[in-house]
Amino acid sequence: MHASSFFFEPLTNSDVCVSCHQVAVQPGIALEVVHSQYRHGPAAAKGISCQDCHMGAVPGKAEGYEYCHAAVLNDKPYGEPKKHANHSFWGPGYPIAHPGIFPHNPKAKQYSPREWLEFDDRAGWGTEAFEQSVTPGMHFPPPWDNTDDRRDARRIIDANLLKIEQKRSSAVITLEAGVDVKGPIFLSQPRAGSPLNIAYRVSNISEGHNLPTGSLGAQPQLWLNVALIDPDGQRVWESGYLDSNADLADMNSYDVAKGRVPRDKGLFNLQTKFLINNVRGTDREAALPLNFSVDQLVFLRPGAVPVSVLNHPPLIRMEAHSIPPLDHRMPKYHIPASVMKKKGPYRLSVRMRSRMEPPYFMRQINSTPDMLRRMSANMLDVRQSSHTFLVQ
Repeated sequence: MHASSFFFEPLTNSDVCVSCHQVAVQPGIALEVVHSQYRHGPAAAKGISCQDCHMGAVPGKAEGYEYCHAAVLNDKPYGEPKKHANHSFWGPGYPIAHPGIFPHNPKAKQYSPREWLEFDDRAGWGTEAFEQSVTPGMHFPPPWDNTDDRRDARRIIDANLLKIEQKRSSAVITLEAGVDVKGPIFLSQPRAGSPLNIAYRVSNISEGHNLPTGSLGAQPQLWLNVALIDPDGQRVWESGYLDSNADLADMNSYDVAKGRVPRDKGLFNLQTKFLINNVRGTDREAALPLNFSVDQLVFLRPGAVPVSVLNHPPLIRMEAHSIPPLDHRMPKYHIPASVMKKKGPYRLSVRMRSRMEPPYFMRQINSTPDMLRRMSANMLDVRQSSHTFLVQ
């Protein structure tokens, strides 16, 4: 099929990543800034490429490449073993599509994407236990009204779920190659009936780019979830908790706005935010980089000065909270005396949580309930630890 091949040098360096990972969109917002972060970071200065960390042998680390055969023909390896770049592209992302649609599976093509969306994999369709429980009165949309099709689909689903779990495992390894959490650091003496002040040290241990990168604009979330467990095993205080819609308890939470959930005053969230101006007043956060008029009709408000002069779009900007390479942040927490009444052993549990899109944004762009559910169900938890201390 291919009579010859040619060496394409751009694939060997980080410049090939620019077209997707350094992008500005209307009205001038730099949605993708990863390549710029990389070019100004320690990794680029050392000659470490994007491929070294994201296509190498170890997810997220420049520790060389695997060596293997170029192809397998008739179940036999072809050619001499050579450097192999892993095209899984190590990263913290995960799919939210129906597992019959993604990962791509040649056997899944016999069914259309719309048909796959009607296959209820969560209900166990196609499993032996489910098929044994099917009664004549149960109805299924075609082609899933045939037990053989449901069983065939289940085999495809199981194979894809295995690949998704493998990808998820590599995503955790990749993220842990870039983030470290130390603590707790006690800023006051733990005493019964007294407030407790603590801190954690959150570090970007990667040399490549910021943590998180800021890809996809103001959407990826990476936050610290800290919980205090009292001597009776009850969770009495927490920061980084979620509301009933799986949103963080900040200004984008519907439950917080309705007074159903208290605002998380100590929330440590590294998410980049869009800030916009209205006709009057100060900046406000927004899920999308669009100005709001006084009657709440969205429109792009042109500025009197060109973007090329300001070097940023008028009345819209991005507020980054990410951590530069080899830098750190020290989130501090105040635990009220009302939850420190008992004497005995307490436990502080901490974890970094990551997801690609916040639910409030997904609802604005009309994501399906299944997509929302998969986004939250597949969140990554890294650097989990617990520390027990005595309160007297």
